[in-house]
Amino acid sequence: MDIAGRLEQEVFSKLNQEAIGSTRFGEIETIRNFLSAPETQRQAAIERYVASQLELWSDFFDSFESNPLTPEQRLSIIVDEDATLVLAGAGSGKTSVITAKAGYLIKVGLRKPHEVLLLAFARDAAAEMSERIKDRCGEPVEARTFHALAYDIIGQVEGGKPALAAHATDDKAFLALIRDILVELALKVSEASKAILGWFTSARLEAKSEWDFQRKHDFYTYLEKEDLRTLQGEKVKSYEELLIANWLYENGVEYEYEPDYEVDTSSPTRRNYCPDFRLTESGVYLEHFGVRKQSGQGGQEVLVTAPWVDRDEYLEGMAWKRQVHQENGTILLETYSYENSEGRLLDALAEKIAPFVTLKPRPREELFDREQCPNSWCNSHW
Repeated sequence: MDIAGRLEQEVFSKLNQEAIGSTRFGEIETIRNFLSAPETQRQAAIERYVASQLELWSDFFDSFESNPLTPEQRLSIIVDEDATLVLAGAGSGKTSVITAKAGYLIKVGLRKPHEVLLLAFARDAAAEMSERIKDRCGEPVEARTFHALAYDIIGQVEGGKPALAAHATDDKAFLALIRDILVELALKVSEASKAILGWFTSARLEAKSEWDFQRKHDFYTYLEKEDLRTLQGEKVKSYEELLIANWLYENGVEYEYEPDYEVDTSSPTRRNYCPDFRLTESGVYLEHFGVRKQSGQGGQEVLVTAPWVDRDEYLEGMAWKRQVHQENGTILLETYSYENSEGRLLDALAEKIAPFVTLKPRPREELFDREQCPNSWCNSHW
């Protein structure tokens, strides 16, 4: 830009149309416009290029895969920068974008097949990409795993390839190694221990609630997929219940999940009452209610339920549970989904149970050992 600035000052600004002619003067004006706002001119040129390429290669993008590529996928392929970062979730078509990008570069003539290298984490994925490009473009393109590429680079630089560790090809050995690394890290670094525990107890899961689903079936499909298991091993019925149960366990608060209520409440039309939690030290019961707050008519705050839950029936159930405890002289503590949406569920829980229990936080080592305990829940996660 310094050179361009000097050219503008010393040459371009002193030229006039009469001296060099209208054609040359127009060309100089184009250069001067670029120098005055290079980024704007560059962006405009990119937009023109992208638009023309999208139109020119529309048939290619329509037929490259069994379904036409989406506008976002096409843009990822057309953009011609030194590096392009594409953020996409599982199953969104990342492999399709990578293979179509390689095919596009070859078809356009921007690259020859031997100048393209595709990388994948898994061997099967690498083979699939190579085959898809050959089938659709008729040209073989090299697709490799990161591991295979690195192994060859080591061989070329060092003059020989080292022997592979056992865990490189044995999934069980690899998982055992990762577990050992995490254990050692957790024992040495308290913050790492906290992060690891947080990951296994809740952060690894999709933090979805009843409000994220329009149908009951979809919510229960989510529960089945996530298999929400507490540190104590129970299978709970919501992500918020999981947070509560794990907080109780981590803080040494003994509890039972969905125990039979101490007084038989069953009838021909109603099964016996099973509260969400019973704190065994004090006998106090805890119910977590799936309700949120919403402004009603006149700005009055009302409780609402998830889209697929019958609000009136649910609120009647809440009232009935409160009445059961009142009639039988048992203590009921309540937490609510709106407390979680407000980011204060566990703080509210701590305040409510404080008069009835003494917190005895479990050592990090014990909690981490629990993550590896030899039961079905732990085995499924390691």
